[in-house]
This record gives sequence, structure tokens and C-alpha cells, in this order.
Amino acid sequence: MEILILNCNTPLRASGIVALDLFNEFKKKGHNVRLMVNKYDSSYPEDIISMETWLLAKKNDLKERIYRRLKLRKSRPTDINYHYQEVREQKSFYSVRKILRRSGSRPDVIFVLFAKNFINSKDMYEFNKLTHAKIFWLMYDMAPLTGGCHYAWDCKGYQNSCGNCPGIYSNDPLDISHKNILYKKKYIDNTDIHLIAASEWQFRQAKTSTLFKNKPIEKVLLSVDPNIFKPVDKKELRLKMGIDPDKKVIFFGAVYLHIQRKGMSYLLESFNILKERLAGTELGSKILLLIAGREIEGLDELLPLDAQYLGFLDNTYGIASAFQVADLFICPSIEDSGPQMINMSIMCGTPVVSFEMGVSPDLVISGQTGYMAKLKDSVDLAQGLYNVLSLNNIEYQKLSDNCRELGLKLCSPDVQIENLEKIIEKSRLN
Repeated sequence: MEILILNCNTPLRASGIVALDLFNEFKKKGHNVRLMVNKYDSSYPEDIISMETWLLAKKNDLKERIYRRLKLRKSRPTDINYHYQEVREQKSFYSVRKILRRSGSRPDVIFVLFAKNFINSKDMYEFNKLTHAKIFWLMYDMAPLTGGCHYAWDCKGYQNSCGNCPGIYSNDPLDISHKNILYKKKYIDNTDIHLIAASEWQFRQAKTSTLFKNKPIEKVLLSVDPNIFKPVDKKELRLKMGIDPDKKVIFFGAVYLHIQRKGMSYLLESFNILKERLAGTELGSKILLLIAGREIEGLDELLPLDAQYLGFLDNTYGIASAFQVADLFICPSIEDSGPQMINMSIMCGTPVVSFEMGVSPDLVISGQTGYMAKLKDSVDLAQGLYNVLSLNNIEYQKLSDNCRELGLKLCSPDVQIENLEKIIEKSRLN
């Protein structure tokens, strides 16, 4: 099968690694795969092709530096919590014919991942008409459903026609978000396109969206490499990392810990509640917080428990080691499509305590793989921490084994690709 994967980001870091994993796994299954990306990098392996050339990349970098220095780039005021980024859905960056020529393939199937500043809904329509390939848009946040935001919070505009967008402080029902979603609908309605959600939370959102409620919607969880993210001897690894092997370690992190949707205020409240509950107990003296992320300066003044900082970790062995040494991972996100850190923790055999948000309903089962607390309920979140930390060794090991078993069942790369192949086959029969 000829497969074309389209992704704006470089596949060598951050969210682009999702595309690289998909590319590699399809290749292992014997498919002919091309991964097309926006940004140039000389180190891309064979069959990963950028639309930028070396010279164009240099020109674009120079242009960006000039814009920054002279402050020529004007941007629309946005609320960072909504991550409103698709300001001009109508803009075309590359012609579809040019992308196909550069890819050197005639695809049977096209996967779209992160589309921003690369392709739009009109391009997807043209890909479908030119190649007759099935289009599958993998949904890793809410961007495919909306008029521009990546997280809608309580806004239900994406269920109708957007407008009055809180992400751009708009009171205009005909604002750019409204124009964007109408433009997307015009082409999506006429495209043979399937949406693939990465969690039950996303699946429910997609089912109510104006853009995809009448389109096929599937669910396939993000995969995690079980050979990197796996259970290890915690005591041995803690000694290597300079962590007291007798501590009860709670790991948490985010790229930027100050972002509101990551729920830091609820996390701090839950830590205070836990500390009060454990005051004077042996367990209370054993708690250690393990923290990874950027921009965490000053956080130590707010934390009521002992903490150790790991800094910013890479997406593979670095972050895996943090899950592996921890007794549990806590995810306080209150608006999220994942995060994939939950998938990683579960695969490592490390129980998760989280709010009912994102991928938690798929992977966090209270009493079996951790504890799922009521959304924005710090008391319940603290209860989850207490429940897991209070387990004896036999009870904890059972929880850990359950995590690994569920991770292999739902998040292994083989399972992901098998599920995607089944979806492709089903789409051909319909």
C-alpha cells in the first residue's frame, strides 16, 4: 500500500516524533511510505521529504530574524489558553500537485497529522479528488474541529459555526473563526475524509462537531515504544539518579508548567491537602516530588513537599527514566487532549492519578491503574494520591502490572498500526 503522511513539524523533535513513529511502523509492516514535512533538515532519513529546500530554509530563517528585530510581524491578540493559531484557514502554502510531485508517490492513503502552516481543508479536498486516496486526519488536539483554537474549554462554537470567539477576544459572530469554520466545512463536506481521535474525550468532542458529526470517526490511542517505556528496577535506577530509594516519589511535569490548562493551581491545592492529611505520619516524611519541565523557577516556594528538579527531558529515554523511578505520575490537566505522558506512564507500569480529562477515561481506572478524580476537584485528586501511596508492596505491584498490561494492549505501536490498517480496510468496503 502506498501511504503518504503529511505533517508540518520536523519529525526529529517534539510533536513531530508522532509522525516519525507512524512512518517507521508502517514501513515495518511492508508499506511504501513517504513522510512530507514543511521544514528542511539535512539529517532526514530516506523517504522523509521537506517542502523547503536548503536555500528556502535559509531565506525563511533570515526573513524571520528581520521581522523579529524590526517588529514587522503584527499578530492578532489571542488568549493563550485557547492556543488560537489557525488565523487564516484560507491561506495556501503549497499547491497539492507540487507536494505530490515532490513526494514522488501516488498514494492510496493519506494521513494528515499537524496541518498548521502546511496544508488546509481545501488541500485535503484536492488530494482526495486528484488521487482518489482515502484521507485520514489524526486528531491530536481540537484544531481539526474548530475555527482556529486548539483547546475550546467551555466554548461550544465548534458545534455550530464558531464566531464570538473567546480565543481572540471577539464579540463578532462573523469573526475570523466563523469564516474559518465555514471554509473548512465547505471542503470537508465534499471530501472522503475520516477523523481518528486519540482518546475517548476527543471522540466525544468530534461526534458533536459541526465539521465531523456526519463523517466516519474512529479512535486509536497514541502509541508508546514498549522497549523504551518499560518497568525497571526502581531502586537501582534511583541510586543512579541520586534519588533516595526509600522515598515515595510523585512525578509530574509539562513543557511549560505555568499554562492554565495544565492545572497547576489544583495540583498545589492537592499537595497541601495531602500534606495536612499525612502530618505526623511515617508516610508524610517519605514524600518526594520529582519535577520536569521548563520555566519552573519559583515553583519551589509554592510546593509544600520536598522536591527534586530534573529540568527539561527528551521525549524518549530521558522522560522514560522519570516515569520509571516514580511511584506514581500525577496529571492535573483540566483542558487537554492527552497528554501522551499518561500513555507513557502506563506503559512504564507507573500508576497515574489524574482528573477525568483527555486520555484518562481510556487508561486511568481507579483501583486498577491509578485513580481518576472528578474534574477540578483538588480534594478528590489528593484522595487519589493517598490511595496509591498507601498501598502495600503486593497491592502496588498488582497496580503496576495492570498498567503495563493495559499499555501493551492499547498503546503499543503494533496495536496502533493494526487498528489503522483495519480502519483503512473498513473504509474501502464502505
